Amino acid sequence: MAKEIERLAPPERLRQLFEGEGDIARVPKPRRGLLAGGVTMRVGHLFSRWFDRMVDSEFSASGPRLMLLAILNRHKTLTMGEAAELLDVTPRAVTRLADALEDEGFITRQSSPLDKRVFLISVTPKTTELFKKHMPKHERLMTEMFSVFTDEELIEYVRLNGKLAAHLKKAI
Repeated sequence: MAKEIERLAPPERLRQLFEGEGDIARVPKPRRGLLAGGVTMRVGHLFSRWFDRMVDSEFSASGPRLMLLAILNRHKTLTMGEAAELLDVTPRAVTRLADALEDEGFITRQSSPLDKRVFLISVTPKTTELFKKHMPKHERLMTEMFSVFTDEELIEYVRLNGKLAAHLKKAI
């Protein structure tokens, strides 16, 4: 029985660390990066699953498509390059997203009057209406999800994620 408990104990300790219950200070320093990476991947996976369940079916779109629509809804018109930079994706990825969104009537695409090689993408009234209808619920869901944090913790969470994102962008 003791050997079975020993065999089961490491996964339980890892579960505790993943869920913030364990003492990370007891994890050897060389292994903390592995733990942080695992936690980050786990949260990303859980967030994706949660997001897929919570988003209205009328508003269903992949994360990148939704992000492109969201930034376009905010800015109304962007160049393809600006959109790629804001989304941290390649221009080719934005082209693929824009192709599909244009086919569905969510965006329009036109050449820039200043440079014919540059394409501008803009929201359509269909997108504006969609966001008017669904954003209040989306904002409420996000507020509820992050209500687990105090204001200070949320600010620190966003700051630390920004720091990690900047580091990853340099590494790519």
